Amino acid sequence: MSYPDVTLYSLTTCTYCNAIKKMLATLDIPHQFIDADLLEGAERQELIEQLRVINPQCSFPTTRIGEKTVIGFKVHEIKEAIGIRTEVDDLHDLLKKINEPKGYFFNRDNERTFDLLRGLMTNKDRYGYMACPCRLASGERRSDEDIICPCIYREPDVKEYGSCFCALYVSADWNSGRIAPKEVPERRPASDARSGSSED
Repeated sequence: MSYPDVTLYSLTTCTYCNAIKKMLATLDIPHQFIDADLLEGAERQELIEQLRVINPQCSFPTTRIGEKTVIGFKVHEIKEAIGIRTEVDDLHDLLKKINEPKGYFFNRDNERTFDLLRGLMTNKDRYGYMACPCRLASGERRSDEDIICPCIYREPDVKEYGSCFCALYVSADWNSGRIAPKEVPERRPASDARSGSSED
């Protein structure tokens, strides 16, 4: 498969820049990166002038994909611009199709949403089911039934606060800003929060 040219303008000290480098390498996307903080003098000035053309703020990370520029840590936008899909993209589309008709929407912060979805996939690999990524699962499905996403606490949380405990699922009013984000308290009884696993 052919991909557009990908250039990442980055800093060696930037966590988000390094995360994008890791993602591109993991997905085996041909790319180049330029670490601005390793350049000096005329080379650095030339880079800044080049960057200013596509991003007047000259902020990092800036990713140039073909003729499109993505500014900031926007992994989903970068993948879309490159033209690749992963398992988490498929999960996103499936859950969106199932839950939006019920009035539950993904958080408008795409990066947070995709981080949480990756957490669900990690738990599915670990336990065989998508336990809530914000809670400690036991590894015993029967003990964790209440926190298999969507957890049984989602409905009352969204009804009262506009979002679930993780803020993965929110109401339309929460996403539009008509409801101010608030910290959602843990509804799960402490006696149900288990730290063991099925192998213990």
